[in-house]
Amino acid sequence: MSDPRIDEARRHHQSGDYPRAISAYDEVLAADPASAEVWHLKGLAEHQSGRLPQAQESVERAIALGGDRPAYLLLEGGILHDRGDLAGAERCFARVVEARPDWVGGHVELGRVHMDQGRVADALKDFQAAVGLDSSHVRAWNNLGVALQSLDRLDEAMRAFNHTLSIDPRYPLAHFNLARIYHLRTDAARALEHAQHTVRLDPGHVEGWLLLGDIHRRKRETANALAAYSAAARAAPTNLKARAALAELIAEAGGFEEARAEYRRISAQFPASLRAALGANLLLPQVYTSVEQVERVRAEYDAGLESLHASAARFRFPGAEQALAEARWTNFYLAYQGREDRALQSRYGDFLRSVLEPAMPEFFAPRAPRRADGRIRVGFFSHFFFNCTAGRYFSSWITHLDRSRFEVFVYYTNEWVADDTRTIAAAADTFRHLPGRPLLTLAQQVAGDGLDILVYPELGMHPDTFTLAALRLAPVQCAGWGHPTTSGLESIDWFISCEAMEPADGERHYRERLARLPGLGTRYAVPHAQTTGTREDFGLPADKTLYLVPQSLFKIHPDNDALIAEVLARDSRGIAVMFASHHDRLTETFATRLEGVLRERGIDIHERVSFLAPFLPHPIYLRLNQLCDVMLDTVHWSGGNTSLDALASGLPVVTRPGALMRGRQSQAMLGIVGVPELVAADFEGHVEMAVRLGRDAEERRSISERILAGREHLFEREEPVRALEDFLGRAVLEGSSS
Repeated sequence: MSDPRIDEARRHHQSGDYPRAISAYDEVLAADPASAEVWHLKGLAEHQSGRLPQAQESVERAIALGGDRPAYLLLEGGILHDRGDLAGAERCFARVVEARPDWVGGHVELGRVHMDQGRVADALKDFQAAVGLDSSHVRAWNNLGVALQSLDRLDEAMRAFNHTLSIDPRYPLAHFNLARIYHLRTDAARALEHAQHTVRLDPGHVEGWLLLGDIHRRKRETANALAAYSAAARAAPTNLKARAALAELIAEAGGFEEARAEYRRISAQFPASLRAALGANLLLPQVYTSVEQVERVRAEYDAGLESLHASAARFRFPGAEQALAEARWTNFYLAYQGREDRALQSRYGDFLRSVLEPAMPEFFAPRAPRRADGRIRVGFFSHFFFNCTAGRYFSSWITHLDRSRFEVFVYYTNEWVADDTRTIAAAADTFRHLPGRPLLTLAQQVAGDGLDILVYPELGMHPDTFTLAALRLAPVQCAGWGHPTTSGLESIDWFISCEAMEPADGERHYRERLARLPGLGTRYAVPHAQTTGTREDFGLPADKTLYLVPQSLFKIHPDNDALIAEVLARDSRGIAVMFASHHDRLTETFATRLEGVLRERGIDIHERVSFLAPFLPHPIYLRLNQLCDVMLDTVHWSGGNTSLDALASGLPVVTRPGALMRGRQSQAMLGIVGVPELVAADFEGHVEMAVRLGRDAEERRSISERILAGREHLFEREEPVRALEDFLGRAVLEGSSS
């Protein structure tokens, strides 16, 4: 090939000017259409410029003219791989390896196809063969690490990535993969270091920017996270994942209107994107500015649901994995509007099924009961089995279940492993730790375990869990009250709740059948406080009445503002003790709303409300409860874990039950411990009881003593778990309701 026109085409090709290279190759082929090598070179340039159909035509001409040369087959396999024909690509690369077993490229590309086919063990062998042939091949070593990581062989994966960097310290993919592992292992410093190397070496690495944002987000460094997500969106304006991640964080940080506007822009640009459409139509604020905003947003949400139903036909997916990834959503904040949500949740559940079922009909078909062979096989699926509300509430469902009757499977999708996690893992017959897995992989794992019954303890708190719950993964499926509202999903047969917390007409609030357990519905361990600490340690006055309002700000409906204001107005020595949000903007929104109500009563928020830091270690938080005088419970969403902490500390909780279970938890607890007089019937009674206890130290002391004496009726009770066992047995016998 001494033709100067070919030399010129090669120069354009090597400089990355693919259009001019392709044009030059065409000129050569016009004069000599039988040159297999020029067809091959043209196909390479077309492949590199993304012109896949033309590239395939060119390589087919090269093979027809020049035979099955390994280089030609390698190119054809790469084109087929990029076009989604994995079987065809595998055949090409297998022929390359057979013809040239000493060529590293063939083994690497065959391994990449095997990875995409989910054949990780085969891919591992391919990459091992590649590094055996060339111990300095950075791509082979990096891909070897990726395969090891997919097999949960993380220490070996790290050694492979570090070896890659010993060959080329500036290889961005190895830095990225190390950052992922360190992030998984919650080593923020090292994860941050390698993620920063990734984007410094390759500013266009979108996944690197997103990971950098995730690291900052976990550290609650919102400004840095927003900057990283913004960089990802700038690097790839058409990358839906980057754009959606940015919109999601803007919403999380309190920018509801800005986030909704961004989702709507994305949805207009990409009308086939379900993820963007969900954000554009269903996004909700965390903290409301007024009751009027609650009503307006709820009406907009209702209209958004109808818009989604009307456009459901445009959301179609090539496969189950893509469908599930796009459908990651949960209407978590809907429950905090203080209204009955069955109709809205059911409407959403029906929409979710309409878009998912065409892509994965096998996951919506009824599952035949397993042949009875002894113990009932029960699964518990959670993202929150660590030291938090869900871990404290529901660990006993696993640790105290009768093993002679039940074989217990636990599926845990959070990377964080805490003391509660380890206790649960030790108690389970099978504990599957599955952080960061694709939703389809999770669905296949659960379905493959052949459960008799599957329980989601806090369904609705995490988008992955809620999306999976729309599928039929077990013959019988249940939601617990960790997020105390109906799922609205046809696939959930039962809602497990507490008898004393449900109103008489509780059944009508759920799409699921309602199962009522006694007591707390769980064996809840008595929490233990730190034994030292004074009010001054928390920055609180020693000589004032402290009314603890411990709920997260998004749980405090605007209807509560008048209650707080009236209590402070009647007790001139009263201080409301509250907790700020992790995001300053949310705290400011809430404080501005409350300040307006307080000002009408002549109360200065800066003098009468103390916002503590948003997180205290649990023993220290319990000590705070001991130092306060009264817990002022919130309406619509009463204390759950917070009320249990207060009662364990002897702190009187004054409550007013609502119409829904989520507003009635404290009243049930107070009845069980034997102080039902702390349950008010109306607004005036709520205020009067709180202020009377706040002013009367002797009555407060008497109530506290009765609470502490009655704790044995509330904590460490076995009856709820025994009742759960009986329910699980009956539910399996009765089968699915769908």
